[in-house]
Amino acid sequence: MDLSLPSAAQFKCLPYSHSWVALHPRPKGVIQFVGTTLLGTFPTMTYRHFLKSLFEAGYTVVSFPFRFTLDHWSVALDLLEEHYAVRGAMIEAAVAKGYDPGVYLDVTNYTWIGHGLGCKYVTLLEVLSSPMEVLEKHFQILGQDLATQNRQIRQLQTGLAALQNNLRSLEQRILQLTGQTVDYGQPSIMDEASLLLAPVVTDLNGAIPVKFLERFFGRRITIYPTVEQTHQLIEHSQLFHLTGLLQFARDRIAADTCQQLMQEQPHIRRRLLKGNHSEVVGLQLGQCVVDMNPLDKFIQPLTHRDLESKSLTFLQRLRHQPASVSRQSNCRASDRRSIAA
Repeated sequence: MDLSLPSAAQFKCLPYSHSWVALHPRPKGVIQFVGTTLLGTFPTMTYRHFLKSLFEAGYTVVSFPFRFTLDHWSVALDLLEEHYAVRGAMIEAAVAKGYDPGVYLDVTNYTWIGHGLGCKYVTLLEVLSSPMEVLEKHFQILGQDLATQNRQIRQLQTGLAALQNNLRSLEQRILQLTGQTVDYGQPSIMDEASLLLAPVVTDLNGAIPVKFLERFFGRRITIYPTVEQTHQLIEHSQLFHLTGLLQFARDRIAADTCQQLMQEQPHIRRRLLKGNHSEVVGLQLGQCVVDMNPLDKFIQPLTHRDLESKSLTFLQRLRHQPASVSRQSNCRASDRRSIAA
Protein backbone atom coordinates (compact mmCIF):
# COMPACT_ATOMS: atom_id res chain seq x y z
CA MET A 1 0.00 0.00 0.00
CA ASP A 2 1.34 3.43 -1.01
CA LEU A 3 1.09 5.55 2.15
CA SER A 4 2.06 8.68 0.21
CA LEU A 5 -1.39 8.80 -1.38
CA PRO A 6 -4.18 10.65 0.46
CA SER A 7 -6.98 8.45 1.79
CA ALA A 8 -9.66 10.80 0.46
CA ALA A 9 -9.16 12.78 -2.74
CA GLN A 10 -10.00 16.47 -2.41
CA PHE A 11 -11.44 18.40 -5.35
CA LYS A 12 -9.05 21.29 -5.82
CA CYS A 13 -8.46 23.02 -9.15
CA LEU A 14 -4.97 24.33 -9.75
CA PRO A 15 -3.54 26.17 -12.79
CA TYR A 16 -1.67 23.90 -15.19
CA SER A 17 -0.43 25.71 -18.29
CA HIS A 18 -3.47 27.87 -19.22
CA SER A 19 -6.11 25.54 -17.77
CA TRP A 20 -7.53 24.38 -14.44
CA VAL A 21 -6.75 20.84 -13.31
CA ALA A 22 -8.07 18.76 -10.42
CA LEU A 23 -5.42 16.03 -10.23
CA HIS A 24 -6.80 12.79 -8.86
CA PRO A 25 -4.32 10.58 -6.92
CA ARG A 26 -5.69 7.34 -8.45
CA PRO A 27 -7.41 8.38 -11.69
CA LYS A 28 -9.50 6.07 -13.85
CA GLY A 29 -8.89 8.47 -16.70
CA VAL A 30 -8.81 12.14 -17.67
CA ILE A 31 -11.94 14.15 -18.53
CA GLN A 32 -11.36 17.42 -20.41
CA PHE A 33 -14.18 19.95 -20.30
CA VAL A 34 -15.02 22.91 -22.55
CA GLY A 35 -17.97 25.07 -21.50
CA THR A 36 -20.14 27.45 -23.49
CA THR A 37 -20.05 31.22 -24.05
CA LEU A 38 -19.56 33.34 -20.90
CA LEU A 39 -20.35 30.43 -18.57
CA GLY A 40 -17.25 28.62 -19.78
CA THR A 41 -14.99 31.58 -19.01
CA PHE A 42 -14.93 30.58 -15.34
CA PRO A 43 -15.74 26.85 -15.54
CA THR A 44 -14.59 25.95 -12.03
CA MET A 45 -17.27 28.28 -10.67
CA THR A 46 -20.23 27.97 -13.05
CA TYR A 47 -19.86 24.21 -13.64
CA ARG A 48 -18.44 23.41 -10.22
CA HIS A 49 -20.90 20.72 -9.14
CA PHE A 50 -20.65 18.88 -12.46
CA LEU A 51 -16.84 18.93 -12.47
CA LYS A 52 -16.61 18.01 -8.79
CA SER A 53 -18.86 15.00 -9.41
CA LEU A 54 -16.57 13.79 -12.22
CA PHE A 55 -13.57 14.10 -9.92
CA GLU A 56 -15.29 12.27 -7.07
CA ALA A 57 -16.12 9.46 -9.51
CA GLY A 58 -12.37 8.91 -9.89
CA TYR A 59 -11.23 11.13 -12.77
CA THR A 60 -8.62 13.81 -13.15
CA VAL A 61 -10.58 16.79 -14.49
CA VAL A 62 -9.20 19.43 -16.86
CA SER A 63 -11.21 22.62 -17.46
CA PHE A 64 -10.32 24.72 -20.48
CA PRO A 65 -11.53 28.33 -20.05
CA PHE A 66 -13.74 29.49 -22.92
CA ARG A 67 -12.03 31.99 -25.22
CA PHE A 68 -14.14 34.52 -27.13
CA THR A 69 -13.05 35.00 -30.73
CA LEU A 70 -14.47 35.05 -34.24
CA ASP A 71 -11.80 32.62 -35.48
CA HIS A 72 -12.90 29.21 -34.25
CA TRP A 73 -10.08 27.44 -36.05
CA SER A 74 -7.59 29.26 -33.84
CA VAL A 75 -9.52 28.08 -30.76
CA ALA A 76 -9.40 24.47 -31.95
CA LEU A 77 -5.66 24.67 -32.63
CA ASP A 78 -5.06 26.32 -29.24
CA LEU A 79 -7.13 23.63 -27.52
CA LEU A 80 -5.13 20.88 -29.20
CA GLU A 81 -1.87 22.54 -28.17
CA GLU A 82 -3.12 23.05 -24.61
CA HIS A 83 -4.28 19.44 -24.47
CA TYR A 84 -0.70 18.27 -24.90
CA ALA A 85 0.81 20.99 -22.71
CA VAL A 86 -1.49 20.00 -19.84
CA ARG A 87 -0.74 16.31 -20.45
CA GLY A 88 2.97 16.98 -19.92
CA ALA A 89 2.27 19.10 -16.83
CA MET A 90 0.07 16.38 -15.29
CA ILE A 91 2.70 13.70 -15.86
CA GLU A 92 5.32 15.91 -14.24
CA ALA A 93 3.03 16.68 -11.28
CA ALA A 94 2.09 13.01 -10.82
CA VAL A 95 5.75 11.99 -10.71
CA ALA A 96 6.56 14.80 -8.25
CA LYS A 97 3.68 13.79 -5.95
CA GLY A 98 4.54 10.10 -6.05
CA TYR A 99 1.43 9.13 -8.03
CA ASP A 100 1.49 6.54 -10.80
CA PRO A 101 1.71 8.54 -14.08
CA GLY A 102 0.74 5.54 -16.22
CA VAL A 103 -2.84 6.65 -16.89
CA TYR A 104 -1.60 9.92 -18.43
CA LEU A 105 0.58 8.16 -21.01
CA ASP A 106 -2.19 6.34 -22.91
CA VAL A 107 -4.35 8.47 -25.22
CA THR A 108 -7.34 6.16 -24.76
CA ASN A 109 -7.60 7.33 -21.14
CA TYR A 110 -8.42 10.87 -22.29
CA THR A 111 -12.01 11.92 -22.97
CA TRP A 112 -13.77 15.18 -23.84
CA ILE A 113 -17.00 16.78 -22.66
CA GLY A 114 -18.35 19.96 -24.24
CA HIS A 115 -21.39 22.06 -23.41
CA GLY A 116 -23.20 24.42 -25.76
CA LEU A 117 -20.81 26.25 -28.07
CA GLY A 118 -17.93 24.39 -26.43
CA CYS A 119 -19.18 21.35 -28.37
CA LYS A 120 -18.36 23.10 -31.64
CA TYR A 121 -14.72 23.28 -30.60
CA VAL A 122 -14.72 19.59 -29.67
CA THR A 123 -16.18 18.67 -33.08
CA LEU A 124 -13.53 20.80 -34.79
CA LEU A 125 -10.87 18.84 -32.88
CA GLU A 126 -12.42 15.68 -34.29
CA VAL A 127 -12.36 17.15 -37.80
CA LEU A 128 -8.68 18.14 -37.35
CA SER A 129 -7.83 14.53 -36.48
CA SER A 130 -8.07 13.59 -40.16
CA PRO A 131 -4.82 13.66 -42.20
CA MET A 132 -4.07 17.04 -43.77
CA GLU A 133 -4.56 15.72 -47.29
CA VAL A 134 -8.08 14.59 -46.32
CA LEU A 135 -8.82 17.99 -44.77
CA GLU A 136 -7.74 19.72 -47.98
CA LYS A 137 -10.21 17.63 -49.96
CA HIS A 138 -12.96 18.48 -47.47
CA PHE A 139 -12.27 22.19 -47.85
CA GLN A 140 -13.06 21.93 -51.53
CA ILE A 141 -16.73 21.24 -50.72
CA LEU A 142 -17.22 24.30 -48.49
CA GLY A 143 -18.39 26.64 -51.22
CA GLN A 144 -16.02 29.48 -50.35
CA ASP A 145 -13.71 31.53 -52.54
CA LEU A 146 -10.27 30.14 -53.29
CA ALA A 147 -8.39 32.82 -51.31
CA THR A 148 -10.42 32.12 -48.15
CA GLN A 149 -10.04 28.39 -48.61
CA ASN A 150 -6.25 28.65 -49.05
CA ARG A 151 -5.95 30.98 -46.05
CA GLN A 152 -7.68 28.50 -43.77
CA ILE A 153 -5.65 25.56 -45.11
CA ARG A 154 -2.39 27.46 -44.51
CA GLN A 155 -3.54 28.36 -40.99
CA LEU A 156 -4.18 24.71 -40.15
CA GLN A 157 -1.01 23.46 -41.85
CA THR A 158 1.14 25.95 -39.94
CA GLY A 159 -0.58 25.28 -36.61
CA LEU A 160 -0.47 21.49 -36.89
CA ALA A 161 3.16 21.47 -38.09
CA ALA A 162 4.25 23.58 -35.11
CA LEU A 163 2.32 21.34 -32.76
CA GLN A 164 3.89 18.21 -34.23
CA ASN A 165 7.33 19.61 -33.40
CA ASN A 166 6.13 20.24 -29.85
CA LEU A 167 4.99 16.62 -29.61
CA ARG A 168 8.49 15.35 -30.24
CA SER A 169 9.72 17.51 -27.35
CA LEU A 170 6.90 16.19 -25.16
CA GLU A 171 7.86 12.59 -25.96
CA GLN A 172 11.46 13.28 -24.92
CA ARG A 173 10.27 14.97 -21.73
CA ILE A 174 8.06 11.97 -20.85
CA LEU A 175 10.98 9.60 -21.44
CA GLN A 176 13.12 11.59 -19.02
CA LEU A 177 10.36 11.75 -16.38
CA THR A 178 9.07 8.19 -16.52
CA GLY A 179 11.64 6.14 -18.40
CA GLN A 180 8.86 5.06 -20.79
CA THR A 181 8.78 5.61 -24.53
CA VAL A 182 5.64 7.03 -26.16
CA ASP A 183 4.92 7.83 -29.79
CA TYR A 184 1.96 10.18 -30.23
CA GLY A 185 2.35 10.46 -34.00
CA GLN A 186 0.30 13.30 -35.50
CA PRO A 187 -1.46 15.79 -33.19
CA SER A 188 -5.10 14.72 -32.89
CA ILE A 189 -7.77 13.44 -30.51
CA MET A 190 -7.91 10.07 -32.26
CA ASP A 191 -9.05 7.29 -29.90
CA GLU A 192 -10.33 9.85 -27.36
CA ALA A 193 -14.07 9.56 -26.70
CA SER A 194 -16.15 12.74 -26.62
CA LEU A 195 -19.54 13.62 -25.14
CA LEU A 196 -21.52 16.60 -26.43
CA LEU A 197 -23.92 18.11 -23.88
CA ALA A 198 -26.66 20.23 -25.52
CA PRO A 199 -24.39 21.04 -28.50
CA VAL A 200 -24.74 24.34 -30.34
CA VAL A 201 -23.02 25.03 -33.66
CA THR A 202 -23.47 28.72 -34.25
CA ASP A 203 -22.09 31.84 -35.92
CA LEU A 204 -22.86 35.00 -33.96
CA ASN A 205 -25.53 33.57 -31.68
CA GLY A 206 -23.39 32.74 -28.67
CA ALA A 207 -20.16 34.08 -30.16
CA ILE A 208 -21.09 37.71 -29.45
CA PRO A 209 -22.55 37.81 -25.95
CA VAL A 210 -24.47 41.09 -26.28
CA LYS A 211 -27.63 40.96 -28.39
CA PHE A 212 -27.54 44.46 -29.85
CA LEU A 213 -23.89 43.95 -30.89
CA GLU A 214 -24.89 40.68 -32.50
CA ARG A 215 -27.56 42.43 -34.58
CA PHE A 216 -25.20 45.29 -35.46
CA PHE A 217 -22.30 43.11 -36.55
CA GLY A 218 -24.37 40.28 -37.98
CA ARG A 219 -23.96 41.36 -41.59
CA ARG A 220 -20.42 42.68 -41.17
CA ILE A 221 -18.62 39.73 -39.60
CA THR A 222 -18.08 36.17 -40.72
CA ILE A 223 -16.91 33.49 -38.33
CA TYR A 224 -14.80 30.65 -39.72
CA PRO A 225 -15.82 27.98 -40.06
CA THR A 226 -19.43 29.12 -40.45
CA VAL A 227 -22.39 27.02 -39.33
CA GLU A 228 -22.87 25.61 -42.82
CA GLN A 229 -19.16 24.87 -43.28
CA THR A 230 -18.91 23.20 -39.88
CA HIS A 231 -21.84 20.91 -40.64
CA GLN A 232 -20.38 20.05 -44.05
CA LEU A 233 -17.04 19.12 -42.47
CA ILE A 234 -18.80 16.97 -39.87
CA GLU A 235 -20.91 15.26 -42.51
CA HIS A 236 -17.93 14.34 -44.67
CA SER A 237 -15.70 13.24 -41.79
CA GLN A 238 -14.97 9.53 -41.49
CA LEU A 239 -14.46 9.85 -37.73
CA PHE A 240 -16.90 10.50 -34.82
CA HIS A 241 -17.05 6.79 -33.96
CA LEU A 242 -16.43 7.51 -30.26
CA THR A 243 -18.82 10.45 -29.96
CA GLY A 244 -21.99 10.65 -27.87
CA LEU A 245 -24.65 13.33 -27.58
CA LEU A 246 -26.86 14.19 -24.61
CA GLN A 247 -29.97 16.19 -25.46
CA PHE A 248 -32.28 17.71 -22.86
CA ALA A 249 -36.02 17.37 -23.32
CA ARG A 250 -36.88 21.04 -22.69
CA ASP A 251 -33.87 22.49 -24.48
CA ARG A 252 -34.90 24.64 -27.45
CA ILE A 253 -31.46 26.21 -27.94
CA ALA A 254 -29.68 23.03 -28.99
CA ALA A 255 -32.60 21.12 -30.55
CA ASP A 256 -31.81 21.98 -34.19
CA THR A 257 -28.10 21.27 -33.82
CA CYS A 258 -28.81 17.90 -32.19
CA GLN A 259 -31.14 16.89 -35.00
CA GLN A 260 -28.70 17.95 -37.69
CA LEU A 261 -25.74 16.19 -36.09
CA MET A 262 -27.69 12.94 -35.94
CA GLN A 263 -28.53 13.23 -39.63
CA GLU A 264 -24.95 14.00 -40.62
CA GLN A 265 -23.15 11.42 -38.50
CA PRO A 266 -24.99 8.11 -38.00
CA HIS A 267 -22.13 6.93 -35.76
CA ILE A 268 -23.00 9.47 -33.05
CA ARG A 269 -25.00 7.93 -30.21
CA ARG A 270 -27.73 10.03 -28.61
CA ARG A 271 -29.44 9.96 -25.22
CA LEU A 272 -32.38 12.13 -24.17
CA LEU A 273 -32.49 13.38 -20.58
CA LYS A 274 -34.92 15.54 -18.67
CA GLY A 275 -33.98 19.16 -18.14
CA ASN A 276 -33.10 22.37 -19.96
CA HIS A 277 -30.09 23.76 -21.82
CA SER A 278 -28.31 24.94 -18.66
CA GLU A 279 -28.86 21.67 -16.77
CA VAL A 280 -25.10 21.13 -16.50
CA VAL A 281 -24.54 24.50 -14.77
CA GLY A 282 -24.76 24.69 -10.99
CA LEU A 283 -23.25 25.01 -7.54
CA GLN A 284 -23.86 22.66 -4.64
CA LEU A 285 -25.33 24.16 -1.48
CA GLY A 286 -25.83 21.55 1.19
CA GLN A 287 -27.88 18.73 -0.31
CA CYS A 288 -29.09 20.81 -3.26
CA VAL A 289 -27.73 22.13 -6.55
CA VAL A 290 -28.44 25.75 -7.51
CA ASP A 291 -28.32 26.12 -11.29
CA MET A 292 -28.46 29.95 -11.32
CA ASN A 293 -31.38 30.02 -13.75
CA PRO A 294 -34.48 31.57 -12.11
CA LEU A 295 -36.55 30.74 -15.21
CA ASP A 296 -35.86 27.03 -14.68
CA LYS A 297 -36.20 25.02 -11.46
CA PHE A 298 -33.36 27.17 -9.91
CA ILE A 299 -32.69 24.66 -7.13
CA GLN A 300 -32.74 20.85 -7.17
CA PRO A 301 -32.15 18.22 -4.46
CA LEU A 302 -29.14 16.01 -5.12
CA THR A 303 -31.37 12.96 -4.85
CA HIS A 304 -33.31 14.15 -7.93
CA ARG A 305 -30.23 14.84 -10.05
CA ASP A 306 -28.82 12.14 -12.32
CA LEU A 307 -27.03 14.10 -15.06
CA GLU A 308 -23.57 13.36 -13.72
CA SER A 309 -24.08 9.63 -13.25
CA LYS A 310 -25.70 9.22 -16.67
CA SER A 311 -22.96 11.28 -18.34
CA LEU A 312 -20.29 9.07 -16.80
CA THR A 313 -22.09 5.86 -17.75
CA PHE A 314 -22.49 7.06 -21.33
CA LEU A 315 -18.85 8.13 -21.52
CA GLN A 316 -17.69 4.78 -20.20
CA ARG A 317 -19.68 2.95 -22.88
CA LEU A 318 -18.11 5.13 -25.56
CA ARG A 319 -14.61 4.50 -24.20
CA HIS A 320 -15.04 0.75 -24.14
CA GLN A 321 -16.53 0.19 -27.56
CA PRO A 322 -14.96 -2.79 -29.35
CA ALA A 323 -11.94 -1.85 -31.42
CA SER A 324 -13.71 -3.10 -34.55
CA VAL A 325 -16.41 -0.48 -33.99
CA SER A 326 -14.29 2.45 -32.90
CA ARG A 327 -11.87 2.17 -35.81
CA GLN A 328 -14.19 1.74 -38.78
CA SER A 329 -12.84 4.82 -40.51
CA ASN A 330 -10.73 5.58 -43.53
CA CYS A 331 -8.20 7.07 -41.17
CA ARG A 332 -7.37 4.19 -38.85
CA ALA A 333 -5.83 4.92 -35.50
CA SER A 334 -3.19 2.27 -36.12
CA ASP A 335 -2.01 4.28 -39.14
CA ARG A 336 -2.00 7.51 -37.16
CA ARG A 337 -0.11 6.62 -34.02
CA SER A 338 1.27 3.83 -31.92
CA ILE A 339 1.91 3.90 -28.21
CA ALA A 340 4.54 1.90 -26.45
CA ALA A 341 4.29 2.34 -22.73
